Amino acid sequence: MKTFCALLLCILGHWTASAARITATPADYTGYLNGLVAGDTLFLTAGVYAEGLSLKGRNGTAENPIVIMGVEGEYTTVLTARSCCNTISITLCQYLVIKNMKVDGLNLEVDAVKAEGTSGNWAHHITIENLLIVNHGANQQIVGISTKCSAWGWVIRGNTIIGAGTGLYLGNSNGEAPFVNGLIENNLVLNCVGYDMQIKHQLNTVRLAFPGTAVDSQVTIIRYNVMSKESGASTGADARPVLLLGAFPSTGVGANDRYEVYGNFFYENPVEAMLQITGNAALYANVVVNHQAASGFRTVYVTSQNGFQPRNVAVFHNTVLANGATGGIRLYGADPAYEQACSANAVFAGQPVSGFLPAHAVDNITGTYAGAAAHVRAPDATLSLLNLYPLPAALQGVATGSERFATFTDFDKDFNGRSYDWTYRGAYSGSGVNPGWKLQLALRETPATTTGTQVLAHTNDFLGTVFPNPASGRFALLLEMEHDADARVALTDAAGRVRRILHEGALRKGSTTLTADAAGLERGFYLLTVRVKDRLMVRKLLLEK
Repeated sequence: MKTFCALLLCILGHWTASAARITATPADYTGYLNGLVAGDTLFLTAGVYAEGLSLKGRNGTAENPIVIMGVEGEYTTVLTARSCCNTISITLCQYLVIKNMKVDGLNLEVDAVKAEGTSGNWAHHITIENLLIVNHGANQQIVGISTKCSAWGWVIRGNTIIGAGTGLYLGNSNGEAPFVNGLIENNLVLNCVGYDMQIKHQLNTVRLAFPGTAVDSQVTIIRYNVMSKESGASTGADARPVLLLGAFPSTGVGANDRYEVYGNFFYENPVEAMLQITGNAALYANVVVNHQAASGFRTVYVTSQNGFQPRNVAVFHNTVLANGATGGIRLYGADPAYEQACSANAVFAGQPVSGFLPAHAVDNITGTYAGAAAHVRAPDATLSLLNLYPLPAALQGVATGSERFATFTDFDKDFNGRSYDWTYRGAYSGSGVNPGWKLQLALRETPATTTGTQVLAHTNDFLGTVFPNPASGRFALLLEMEHDADARVALTDAAGRVRRILHEGALRKGSTTLTADAAGLERGFYLLTVRVKDRLMVRKLLLEK
């Protein structure tokens, strides 16, 4: 035990010394960028930073990401654009967190955040959080957040993008820059010229270029975002949907990936469709409203693109309100070898649900745009009055079977994050007075009941270091907590079975060291999981005997 404690003190001393917190100003910050290493935090004080963030080869780790952050709260850390370069430029970086800044494009023809598309480039486990991106609308090709290289494990959270040419453009137009296993949540994207968000299609074999993309059955989650194209959008041939999700590879690695799109509020697009989907996708518990629906365009359109036919699609528990004659939820050109299901939605539009096989379009409640008033509290064209929560005893029927949807994250939660009563139709489970979030064009928080995901570990809300690693006897987990919180810390084996509980209950802000004995555990890899509210941190431990 004495030897272990000595080792613990030695490692703690080394860990503390190796991770730096650097405070920088507009006058000196660029001198620190090329020296950042795993565990470093570069804090940018309030001020105007006119030389951008050029980040190349900055490599954090899962345990110790590199963090570059501004002043939290009022966006007093401001990055301004230059005509020469994209403002936040990312090349060959991993485990990097950038947060709490305003990025002002000054209407120059540069992107706000870009993982550069240079030959052989990649960027993985990048967190872009709490940025305010403005004045990037010089033309439709200027983007708020862009990845033009192979990118995986990204978290894009809590950002506000206003009036960009395109809000988020993930992937490349040639299909050779896959965006894989991302988490896109709590963002507010308003009045973009083109797409509010697009994830590009992926060609066959492009996933084989890097080990991080050469993994099948990956899930990209798009949840609790608010997106609107109420004004300022291109028209005619340049008109774009609010959200477009392209196809995955038709065969090989990536063919079984999917998008999970839930809990989002999509509002207004007077020039095109609201949503267009081709890749494997589950679309559920969303509210989609278009009072200005463009003639000839569907509201939610699952359709072929670039010669690829939609395959596995599940559309359930959405509320759709659209003032147009050409479609609420429309399936077109799908691959008949796969199942496309449309169940338990509440759709008020011209041709509310079409294109699905009758056996797969069940338990929907449909009607006209004008008829919505008989089912929901206030289908008002004025946003401040809009309330699509069901009227008392409305939007109910026999219980819908949930088994086919049980593999999707939070499939059993409604738009407010409440447990779903499967007798309801649409995005809400309940009737009468809405107990949850009011529909508005504002940042939306994640409901406390939402399932966390491993990718959330890289936000640096708390840090964890396992030592010694590999271990043969006792081992320790050093936690750095930013806030007091209740937490559960467990050791699980590769099969997911809990083998040790290290802690369950309150943890205080600051450093906490938890120890455990490996006696009785087999040789091999284990996972230490730390769950705090809706966040999950995972650390790998190798036990040697």
